[in-house]
Amino acid sequence: MIMGNIQNRIDYLRKELIRHNGLYYESNNPEISDSEYDNLAKELEQIEKENPLFALPDSPTKKISGFVSSSFEQIKHSSPMLSLDNTYSQKETAKWYERIEKNLNNKNTEFTIEPKIDGVSASLTYINGSLTAGATRGDGETGEDITENIKKVKNIPYKLKADNPPYFFELRGEVYIDKSDFRKLNEEILMSVGQKFANSRNAASGSLRQKNPQITAERKLRFFVHSLGKIDGKQFESQSDFLQYCRKCGFQLQDNFKICHSLKEIMDFMEIMINNRDLLHYEIDGLVIKVNSLQLQKELGYTNKSPRWAIAFKFPAKQATTKLSRIRVQVGRTGIITPSAILESVTLAGVTISHATLHNFEEIERLNVNEGDTVLIERAGDVIPKIVKVVKKENRGFFKPPHNCPSCNSGIVKENEEEVAYRCINPECPAQFRRHLIHFVSRNAMDIDGFGKAVIDQFLDRKKIQVLADIYYLKYDDFIKLDLFKEKKTSNLMKAVAASKKHPLSKLLFALGIRRIGEKVSEIIAKKFKSMEALFNASIEDFTRVPEIGSILALSLKEFFENKTVRNVIDNLIAAGVNMIEPEAEQSGTQFDGKMFVLTGELKNHTREQAGKIIRSLGGKVASSVSKKTDYIVAGVNAGSKLKKAKELNVKIVDEAEFDILTGKLSLIENTKF
Repeated sequence: MIMGNIQNRIDYLRKELIRHNGLYYESNNPEISDSEYDNLAKELEQIEKENPLFALPDSPTKKISGFVSSSFEQIKHSSPMLSLDNTYSQKETAKWYERIEKNLNNKNTEFTIEPKIDGVSASLTYINGSLTAGATRGDGETGEDITENIKKVKNIPYKLKADNPPYFFELRGEVYIDKSDFRKLNEEILMSVGQKFANSRNAASGSLRQKNPQITAERKLRFFVHSLGKIDGKQFESQSDFLQYCRKCGFQLQDNFKICHSLKEIMDFMEIMINNRDLLHYEIDGLVIKVNSLQLQKELGYTNKSPRWAIAFKFPAKQATTKLSRIRVQVGRTGIITPSAILESVTLAGVTISHATLHNFEEIERLNVNEGDTVLIERAGDVIPKIVKVVKKENRGFFKPPHNCPSCNSGIVKENEEEVAYRCINPECPAQFRRHLIHFVSRNAMDIDGFGKAVIDQFLDRKKIQVLADIYYLKYDDFIKLDLFKEKKTSNLMKAVAASKKHPLSKLLFALGIRRIGEKVSEIIAKKFKSMEALFNASIEDFTRVPEIGSILALSLKEFFENKTVRNVIDNLIAAGVNMIEPEAEQSGTQFDGKMFVLTGELKNHTREQAGKIIRSLGGKVASSVSKKTDYIVAGVNAGSKLKKAKELNVKIVDEAEFDILTGKLSLIENTKF
């Protein structure tokens, strides 16, 4: 491969890995299976190994996959939450086993094997036996503070039941939702907002990241512990000893756990679980195999992304044959034209499948697939149905891309030969506007809770929303007329709309859907430029001076802010009262300069995020647990163990009213009258 082609392939692979990482962790909407993602990563890793001059320190091959949302406070893990290497066959698993035995000089090693729960990783911290913090895995080093939500998971103990609990105990596990509870939840969600979760993992992830902990409580989440993070005051000899101690502490363990002494025992257990996985009351997507001895784990050590002493065996995808009835062409918020397959319904792994992904038109050409063909489909990773191959041709050739947009009938183009995507270039395309609205109100954007697809579709049908700013001019009578809306639901949604006006510039930038600009870059440029007006006045050179922004992103930003339609959109949002400023992260020299705060209990006038921003804007810092370094604890209703610890350490305790007086903020929430 010549040098130019090497660089192009590396750039493509890096962009694809970053994009798919975002789809999986940020959007809970993966397009490809785990094995396809791993194949891309392995290809990039091999190219970088053969061409070290092209390897970069921030390459996706050197990072732990994950994401830390700005919607929550952050917690630094006491030890990294690493991911596991994956295998997709028993042959690959056997090679890993033989490598372990060789590295340990054939010490007749014990292994543990257990199901891999298809849920969301979480870390729990106990101090003196009391639950003090909960966090997502995030990027492996830092996670989202979900303490109040994790306390609502029904089988997580607030206090450890074992005698003489260790002073510090951090453990990891998986938050999941039972199959039966997932079905009930989807029925309720479909009735209330007109859409449902694609799978139980998405349901667990979305439920765990709710701003209102009571919603988390209603979702009936559960937790299985699977590994040790860090412990002070106690030692274990093995993984199995650790798990048995967790059982004594009150944690629920999986029944399907086995200690194996040979490769044959491992393979036999794998066969049993492959054949009986559907009998479990929760979803699993593989098995996890670990060296049992903690001392041998220490000897084997880690790579920069994963432990050498553990491996995840991913179940093979389940397949079925059916007929491709129709290929539907959809338009995304950036105008990308995407094909999807409408299938004759077929049952696969206990789920009725009637749709499958086709990715793009190059994939259709590669498969040589057309409407009417009989196709082999698989449920890859038990999440995404996809077409593997054509079994029987009914129509000659493959399905061609349309010449015109299926929504607005405008012409579609490929912007350059390197792109696989076709795009509608009409900025007033109705389908693009609908998808743009869905993105604009989403949690990581303007975070208008309750403004789902069903609500958007009704307002579009009634022509109540024709430009973005129309959201902020909707009246009580507009909401109350919506299907299934009554006074309380109307009031809550109107409050959410009003509160979204106060969000920082960074959330608005992400909500605007600037091409190639994600949530992280939105935060970076908002902090750098401070205001929307400064962004309109910035040159390409101004953008490229920001270390994280290269020439391609700078061009995207410049083209966006030069667009007259964008100027009109922003002017309309300004007229509606939407904030266009990024607040200063910290102001030194105030009464809170360097002071450490801890928030506990339920606050009436503020969300945790809002209270934390007030503290940081006045120079203070926010921690997740109480220690001797804590200066203030803000105690809301139903404050628990943190308040007790604060009293023991003589930390200054203030209630919410005193906090408002201290900060000079009566409330961050506008008292809007409807």
